[in-house]
Amino acid sequence: MKAFYKSILFITVLITCNYLNAQKYIEPDKLKQFNITVNYDDYTVKTQMLSSPKQISINNERTYMWYASQKIMETKGGYEGKLIHGKYTSFYLNNQLKEQGTIKYGLKNREWKYWYPDGNIKEVINWKNGVKTGSYSLYNDYGQLMAKGKFKNDKLNGKFYTYGPTGTITEKKKYKNGDEILPKIKTEKPKKEKKIKEQKPKKEKKVKEAKPKKEKKAKKADPEKEKLITT
Repeated sequence: MKAFYKSILFITVLITCNYLNAQKYIEPDKLKQFNITVNYDDYTVKTQMLSSPKQISINNERTYMWYASQKIMETKGGYEGKLIHGKYTSFYLNNQLKEQGTIKYGLKNREWKYWYPDGNIKEVINWKNGVKTGSYSLYNDYGQLMAKGKFKNDKLNGKFYTYGPTGTITEKKKYKNGDEILPKIKTEKPKKEKKIKEQKPKKEKKVKEAKPKKEKKAKKADPEKEKLITT
């Protein structure tokens, strides 16, 4: 029994210590982030912001998300308040998810999901430090896949597919740095005309002229023979 009570006491002490550690007070000045909730007319945002300003190198081509005057701002090329940093989730008034993703020092990062008010998925976009990079998917309001492709440096890059209502691919395109690559049209090469050989005129055979036959010389009659015949 003593061993049993000792084990119970050990577990109780362990749970108490964990609870105290979890509830340990942290000075506000030492907190890196604050959880904030911002209410708008048609949706609510729950996210985190940095507790103090942070010096970062600004990229003029990227959009930063920051907090000031109880609002979350999005501005290109800079910011004025405290940067949003951490998880970002927004909800419609019916408590359905609207957006969900991660923000790193004011810039969208990793996978972000977007929903329609009825709860169906709308878009899935991958980001890297405020730039669309990676796979992309678009859905209609019934949750059916409409398009799929990839981004690189905020531009479509690679194969892009469009889908019909039955889920079959209806169109295929290919992009490179945002420009569509049109398929090469094969053109039939004109057939080479066979050269007709000019027939050389046949050489006329020379007709040999018949040589006049030599007339046979009549033999002179021998008078002595004639005499013998007559006698």
